[in-house]
Amino acid sequence: MLKFRLTMAVILLSAASLLHAQGQSEEARLRFLNTQVLQLYGQLQAADASQGASLRNNARSILEERFGVLQSLIQQDPKQALELAFDENLLQALANAFPQSAGNLESRGVWEAPIEYVILDDATLTRHRVDISMQSGQENLMIHFPEHEPSGMQCGDILRVEGVKAGEQVAAADGSVSGSVASAGCSTLGDQKTVVILIEFPDDPLVDGDQSVHLPSTVTQPMVNNIFFAPTGRSVDGYWRETSYGAASASGIVVGPFTLDRKYTCDEYYAMRQAAINAADAAVNFSGYTRLMLVFPNPGSCGWAGLGTLGCGTLSSADGSFSYSTSWLLANYMGAIDNGVKLSTHEGGHNLSLHHASTRAFTNSVTGLPETIGPVGTAGTLNEYGDLFNTMGSWNFGHYNAPHKVRLGWLNVGTGSTNSVRQVESNGTFSIQPFENLPGLAALKVRRGTGNNAWLWLEYRRPIGLYDSAINSQVHNGALVHYEDSTTGTHSHLLDMTPGSASGFNDPAKLLGTFIDSYSNVSFNVDSATSTALGVTVSYGPVPCVRANPTISISPSSQSGQAGASLNYTVNVTNNDSTGCDTDLDFSLSSALPSGWPLATFALGTLTISPGTSLSTTMTRPIPSAASPASYQINSIATRSSNSASATATANVIVAPITSVVTDKSTYAKRSTVKMTATVTAGGSPAPSASVLFTLIKPKGTTTKTIIANTSGIAIWSYKLSGKDPAGTYRVKAKSTYSGLPGDDSTEVTFVVQ
Repeated sequence: MLKFRLTMAVILLSAASLLHAQGQSEEARLRFLNTQVLQLYGQLQAADASQGASLRNNARSILEERFGVLQSLIQQDPKQALELAFDENLLQALANAFPQSAGNLESRGVWEAPIEYVILDDATLTRHRVDISMQSGQENLMIHFPEHEPSGMQCGDILRVEGVKAGEQVAAADGSVSGSVASAGCSTLGDQKTVVILIEFPDDPLVDGDQSVHLPSTVTQPMVNNIFFAPTGRSVDGYWRETSYGAASASGIVVGPFTLDRKYTCDEYYAMRQAAINAADAAVNFSGYTRLMLVFPNPGSCGWAGLGTLGCGTLSSADGSFSYSTSWLLANYMGAIDNGVKLSTHEGGHNLSLHHASTRAFTNSVTGLPETIGPVGTAGTLNEYGDLFNTMGSWNFGHYNAPHKVRLGWLNVGTGSTNSVRQVESNGTFSIQPFENLPGLAALKVRRGTGNNAWLWLEYRRPIGLYDSAINSQVHNGALVHYEDSTTGTHSHLLDMTPGSASGFNDPAKLLGTFIDSYSNVSFNVDSATSTALGVTVSYGPVPCVRANPTISISPSSQSGQAGASLNYTVNVTNNDSTGCDTDLDFSLSSALPSGWPLATFALGTLTISPGTSLSTTMTRPIPSAASPASYQINSIATRSSNSASATATANVIVAPITSVVTDKSTYAKRSTVKMTATVTAGGSPAPSASVLFTLIKPKGTTTKTIIANTSGIAIWSYKLSGKDPAGTYRVKAKSTYSGLPGDDSTEVTFVVQ
């Protein structure tokens, strides 16, 4: 009868998996598949050897499907992937229970290696993809950060990342840069020695009807040479000379076209690069260059306009090893000077280590109307390419902005009068020179209120030169303002100083008049805007109190326990109020998920937290004794008056290891030896190296002993009775812990001492 019930359960699980997965998000699919796995694991606990094979066979297909969904979710939403991945103890238990499927289980670990970093930009420069990869043994791992990667990270940096790996996809829970192997040969200063290789693809004789792929007729050596190196008009060389104030330039050669050995897709960009180097090696001494640009025709279904490495890595050819950045430029956009320069300075900006020029919009939480900037710590809404006044935005000629130029070493920040960017933290009046001219004061970096690690960058654009003269003229009459905080990294975030205007971020500059930051004590006034300078007065007043929603997190993101047990999580809450607020209001903690579970308890039910600081406490989440094996979402909520925030994690309810105990006799004489044998199984299989706690209850007193089970899941305790041990009935029980998962107490057995 048991065999029939288990067989029906297998059939129902398989059918349910197929039906339930249809039309679901990857997150919902993974949570459902987690539950299927946990239920199968629980059924194995009650199964005998004859049913185990059928259950494991069914688990094979479910774990295979789950593995693919997890890989997909890591790429789409690494934060959710980290939450839904199984914890290390559960993974070990599942690997032992389903050994044939162990290869379809994720792993948790730490990986450290130099990285490659490529940014892929679509044809409209409105959509992108980031590929961060590292070589770990024979695997090329793709690293995905849930939110913010280590600031300033680029090609050649040694990344240490902790997280979850499924196949070659890694969801990074944490990461840091521990060093760099990149050579110092890729400086952002001086002449950028550039080799441009024109390439084409042959036809594939194995594919019926396949045609060779040639460059468009307008993409020739002279045309591409003009895009990069023309001495007059717009060019990459001209752009870098003008925007760097002569600190950088570009010179080099254009070679080709070379027909490669086969057709390469846009996702085979590394292989395409090596093939191009091999094809051009006889014509180029690569050791004399540090910038490689590949111009290639669309091999078919390529949605990208260009790709660029972030910084430099190491390449090799017959000329030896050398430090290089690389851009891949689709030939469709290289047949006209202006488009070619826009695309090449964008991808070339990535090569110089620049991220995109974004916009950052805010909405007032009370009125629902647009505002220039929100409370400190507020994320706002990013438009990745929204800055139309910087070539690192979408298709424009604008100069790299002040934060970008500082990163490149073209401007310097300081508090002195000789610094090209003045750091401001007190009242003052300043005269900002047109951004296109140097020497002079090119920009202000204004601290956003006393005690805040946030900054407003002010610069003044004028229609000077070949590039800023081609951007929207509204910014030629006021202050262009960028925002930097802990989330900005090496991106840049343009603010809209005219929020609510019909033009959106097409007219973002602050014209004559005053900007008051409602959430800090800083304000500035644009006093004048002439052809030669922008007059600005910066003022700091009393620090206001601005209440804000807190930030809350839960760790670990996933753990497992049996029905009736309790799980402990660490809850961390950050008070995001401005520094002008006191701590007269406490944050209260609660938990609402899963519905129907016993109430969570907190070591500290209320938290008194000063503005800008954090505090942690322990949340204990009891699991109902009747809870079925499944993957449950738990949460924690921090509330104070009208401000609140919540965070989620996962609790996997599992069937515990089963422990049984026997004695070798039912009756013993004093001074004889009692042999107690415990057998531990998990998932229907022996639990090797399980930790077994024996408890021997005497007529007077109790004795305990911990034994590690052998490879067959058997632990033996031989207890020598003494002459002082009383006669009577003795009881013995055992409890096991396997792969970190605790089991229930065994049934007690008794024996008699005479």
